[in-house]
Amino acid sequence: MHFACHGHADTDRPSASYLLLHDYEEQPLTAFDIASQSVRGVLAFLSACSTTRTRGDLADEAIHLTSSFQLAGYPHVVGTLWPVQDAQAVEIARHFYRMVTAGSDADPSRIAAALHGATRHLRADHPDAPWLWAPYLHAGLEPHAGSAGGPWQVIGCRWAWLARASRLAIR
Repeated sequence: MHFACHGHADTDRPSASYLLLHDYEEQPLTAFDIASQSVRGVLAFLSACSTTRTRGDLADEAIHLTSSFQLAGYPHVVGTLWPVQDAQAVEIARHFYRMVTAGSDADPSRIAAALHGATRHLRADHPDAPWLWAPYLHAGLEPHAGSAGGPWQVIGCRWAWLARASRLAIR
């Protein structure tokens, strides 16, 4: 599932965060609504602003749009930490999907590496503007080495952190 839309992070009531779909004023798609679902998808790509944003004093709480898709059943979710620019969001998605589908059908074991590669590609184009490429993260699962797609182990999130003097360390 791929959402290319605006997102709203409600930092006072995280479960009320929502994606701005065409009917968001009448029927918002909230983090609570999403987490209440049961789906059998593989990937939710949230190309929307601040889908993983939380308040500083709630940083250890995992209530946001990104985690709600995991609770609904998606083992892989791509989210954002802060507002993203449209042009860079398109570029990230283009490179990401090209890498995930390289060679044949989509391969879930390439999702984390594909986001890393897409981020590095964008970073090469904008080395002095980390706010353009650093907000993207993968939250999810990755196969054990040598397991050919399973069994799965939790790896948590692959974060891109801003460091001093706009230098970046990707972990």
